[in-house]
Amino acid sequence: MIKQIIIVALLLVNLMSNAQENTALETIRLEFQGIKNEADIKKLLTFENKDAEETELHTIKAYQAAGTCMMANYETSPISKLKYFNDGKKILEELILKGKEVETVYLRLLLQLNVPRILNYHKNIQEDVAFLYSSLAKASINLPYKKIMIENLVSVAKNKEVKEVLLQIKVVEEG
Repeated sequence: MIKQIIIVALLLVNLMSNAQENTALETIRLEFQGIKNEADIKKLLTFENKDAEETELHTIKAYQAAGTCMMANYETSPISKLKYFNDGKKILEELILKGKEVETVYLRLLLQLNVPRILNYHKNIQEDVAFLYSSLAKASINLPYKKIMIENLVSVAKNKEVKEVLLQIKVVEEG
């Protein structure tokens, strides 16, 4: 836990120092990692992505879909909880169907590892772990963020075998 906090803090300092150079995608990543409450999620969901490059929009929408799922944590009504979760899940699944990317798969896996089994959202865990295992090192994502992605996944993984595989994922290409 302390290691995660340090990594997030370093990422925040790094991203804040380059705030004027941040792309829309870097900004949404920072906001996603900084979620602590409902207001933070609402900020993520209303993020203005008008300055985003076309290639970033897909991933930004995936972060917002994950945020929609997370809104379920702040609802009291089981019906509202399920609606938020299902709405976000549907958008995320559609985005993955349109184009399977490292970050969209990461977000789906993060949700699958974190939600209660009763929601029956765990069918793609093995597939997503395998995809990240084969694709993360090649992804054009900065190294500190790749490490944060793995730390986040490991922190929510309850299954020992899944945790072990996640810890073996390479974040840089061996050359």
